[in-house]
Amino acid sequence: MHLPAGAHVADRRGLTAMGAATIGLAIGFVGAVIDVETGSGLRNVFAICFIVGSALAALLAHHEDLKATIVMPPLIYCVLALVGAAIGHTARSGSFLKQNALELVSSLISGAPVLYAATGLALVIALVRLRTARRP
Repeated sequence: MHLPAGAHVADRRGLTAMGAATIGLAIGFVGAVIDVETGSGLRNVFAICFIVGSALAALLAHHEDLKATIVMPPLIYCVLALVGAAIGHTARSGSFLKQNALELVSSLISGAPVLYAATGLALVIALVRLRTARRP
Protein backbone atom coordinates (compact mmCIF):
# COMPACT_ATOMS: atom_id res chain seq x y z
CA MET A 1 0.00 0.00 0.00
CA HIS A 2 1.33 3.43 -0.95
CA LEU A 3 0.98 6.24 1.59
CA PRO A 4 0.26 9.77 0.40
CA ALA A 5 3.11 12.27 0.29
CA GLY A 6 3.95 13.59 3.74
CA ALA A 7 2.37 10.63 5.55
CA HIS A 8 5.68 8.96 6.34
CA VAL A 9 6.89 9.38 9.88
CA ALA A 10 10.40 7.96 9.54
CA ASP A 11 12.98 6.62 7.14
CA ARG A 12 16.61 5.52 7.36
CA ARG A 13 17.71 9.13 8.04
CA GLY A 14 15.45 9.59 11.03
CA LEU A 15 12.08 11.15 11.74
CA THR A 16 10.15 13.44 9.46
CA ALA A 17 8.42 16.48 10.97
CA MET A 18 5.29 14.32 11.26
CA GLY A 19 7.25 11.62 13.05
CA ALA A 20 8.83 14.13 15.42
CA ALA A 21 5.39 15.53 16.27
CA THR A 22 4.10 12.00 16.81
CA ILE A 23 6.96 11.20 19.22
CA GLY A 24 6.39 14.42 21.16
CA LEU A 25 2.65 13.84 21.37
CA ALA A 26 2.93 10.17 22.30
CA ILE A 27 5.47 10.62 25.10
CA GLY A 28 3.69 13.70 26.45
CA PHE A 29 0.35 11.89 26.29
CA VAL A 30 1.71 9.04 28.42
CA GLY A 31 2.83 11.55 31.05
CA ALA A 32 -0.51 13.39 30.91
CA VAL A 33 -2.49 10.19 31.40
CA ILE A 34 -0.32 9.11 34.34
CA ASP A 35 -0.63 12.51 36.04
CA VAL A 36 -4.37 12.88 35.48
CA GLU A 37 -5.09 9.33 36.64
CA THR A 38 -3.00 9.71 39.80
CA GLY A 39 -4.10 13.18 40.86
CA SER A 40 -5.34 16.52 39.67
CA GLY A 41 -4.02 18.12 36.50
CA LEU A 42 -0.68 17.90 34.71
CA ARG A 43 2.23 17.65 37.10
CA ASN A 44 5.77 16.25 37.30
CA VAL A 45 5.42 13.06 35.25
CA PHE A 46 3.89 15.05 32.42
CA ALA A 47 6.61 17.70 32.67
CA ILE A 48 9.38 15.11 32.41
CA CYS A 49 7.70 13.23 29.58
CA PHE A 50 6.94 16.43 27.68
CA ILE A 51 10.52 17.70 27.92
CA VAL A 52 11.97 14.29 26.98
CA GLY A 53 9.55 14.00 24.03
CA SER A 54 10.52 17.45 22.76
CA ALA A 55 14.22 16.66 23.10
CA LEU A 56 13.88 13.30 21.33
CA ALA A 57 11.95 14.92 18.50
CA ALA A 58 14.79 17.41 17.98
CA LEU A 59 17.45 14.70 18.27
CA LEU A 60 15.87 12.28 15.81
CA ALA A 61 14.36 14.58 13.17
CA HIS A 62 15.75 15.06 9.68
CA HIS A 63 18.00 18.11 9.38
CA GLU A 64 15.53 19.80 7.06
CA ASP A 65 12.78 19.32 9.68
CA LEU A 66 14.67 20.80 12.63
CA LYS A 67 12.87 24.15 12.40
CA ALA A 68 9.59 22.31 12.88
CA THR A 69 10.88 20.70 16.08
CA ILE A 70 11.45 24.16 17.55
CA VAL A 71 7.88 25.36 17.01
CA MET A 72 6.26 22.03 17.92
CA PRO A 73 6.51 22.12 21.74
CA PRO A 74 4.06 25.01 22.30
CA LEU A 75 1.55 23.50 19.88
CA ILE A 76 1.88 20.03 21.36
CA TYR A 77 1.60 21.48 24.87
CA CYS A 78 -1.71 23.15 24.00
CA VAL A 79 -3.08 19.91 22.57
CA LEU A 80 -1.94 17.88 25.57
CA ALA A 81 -3.30 20.45 28.05
CA LEU A 82 -6.71 20.16 26.40
CA VAL A 83 -6.48 16.37 26.34
CA GLY A 84 -5.47 16.35 30.00
CA ALA A 85 -8.44 18.55 30.84
CA ALA A 86 -10.77 16.26 28.89
CA ILE A 87 -9.41 13.12 30.57
CA GLY A 88 -9.67 14.62 34.04
CA HIS A 89 -12.95 16.39 33.31
CA THR A 90 -15.26 16.69 36.27
CA ALA A 91 -18.80 17.97 36.33
CA ARG A 92 -18.56 21.77 36.41
CA SER A 93 -21.00 24.46 35.52
CA GLY A 94 -20.58 26.49 32.38
CA SER A 95 -20.18 25.67 28.73
CA PHE A 96 -17.76 23.05 27.48
CA LEU A 97 -15.90 25.64 25.42
CA LYS A 98 -15.54 28.01 28.38
CA GLN A 99 -14.31 25.22 30.65
CA ASN A 100 -11.69 24.11 28.13
CA ALA A 101 -10.55 27.67 27.45
CA LEU A 102 -10.11 28.29 31.18
CA GLU A 103 -8.28 24.98 31.62
CA LEU A 104 -5.94 25.80 28.71
CA VAL A 105 -5.15 29.27 30.09
CA SER A 106 -4.57 27.82 33.54
CA SER A 107 -2.28 25.11 32.13
CA LEU A 108 -0.33 27.63 30.07
CA ILE A 109 0.21 29.86 33.09
CA SER A 110 1.10 27.13 35.57
CA GLY A 111 3.08 25.12 33.03
CA ALA A 112 5.04 27.99 31.50
CA PRO A 113 8.39 26.85 32.97
CA VAL A 114 7.89 23.37 31.50
CA LEU A 115 6.90 24.84 28.16
CA TYR A 116 9.93 27.16 28.14
CA ALA A 117 12.27 24.33 29.14
CA ALA A 118 11.00 22.00 26.41
CA THR A 119 11.10 24.68 23.72
CA GLY A 120 14.53 25.91 24.84
CA LEU A 121 15.97 22.40 24.90
CA ALA A 122 14.57 21.66 21.44
CA LEU A 123 16.09 24.94 20.20
CA VAL A 124 19.52 24.17 21.67
CA ILE A 125 19.52 20.63 20.26
CA ALA A 126 18.42 21.84 16.82
CA LEU A 127 21.06 24.60 16.76
CA VAL A 128 23.83 22.20 17.82
CA ARG A 129 22.73 19.67 15.19
CA LEU A 130 22.60 22.34 12.49
CA ARG A 131 26.04 23.70 13.46
CA THR A 132 27.69 20.29 13.58
CA ALA A 133 26.05 18.94 10.42
CA ARG A 134 28.41 17.85 7.66
CA ARG A 135 28.41 20.21 4.72
CA PRO A 136 28.58 18.58 1.26
